[in-house]
Amino acid sequence: MNKNTLGSLAVVLVGVAAFGTILAFSEQRTACPCSSSSPNPWYPCLHNPCPKEALTVQSYPINTPTNLTLNILNAGASPKALTAYYAKDSTSAQYANSNWSVPTIPPAVAISVNILIDGGAFTFQTGMSYTVTIVDSTYDQFTFTT
Repeated sequence: MNKNTLGSLAVVLVGVAAFGTILAFSEQRTACPCSSSSPNPWYPCLHNPCPKEALTVQSYPINTPTNLTLNILNAGASPKALTAYYAKDSTSAQYANSNWSVPTIPPAVAISVNILIDGGAFTFQTGMSYTVTIVDSTYDQFTFTT
């Protein structure tokens, strides 16, 4: 082979390789389901579109021995419809409310919600620690310690 043929062959090979690379990446998945990784290992998930869900408690005043207010911020990307709560004291005595109705919390919005207990298993006392688990309509759980 002469020099001109080798040079032309090299240019063609580089062009084919570049075209193949562009073609491969143009078919690459850019989004994957929230619960799994890419089904094709040759096209990995580069950008998972699933938003991070987060509720944060900004304050938690005790109003009465049976009423604790949680000031909750929805720091996630989607609205949160709260459906249940579980309040537990340091001895693991628990009160549950699985039929809770409060307004849906839009993203980046804070609301105040009352955690009401019957006072039978325990009562809220200032200076004591309590764990409150909140459940939303998609069964995500958010646990806070007061």
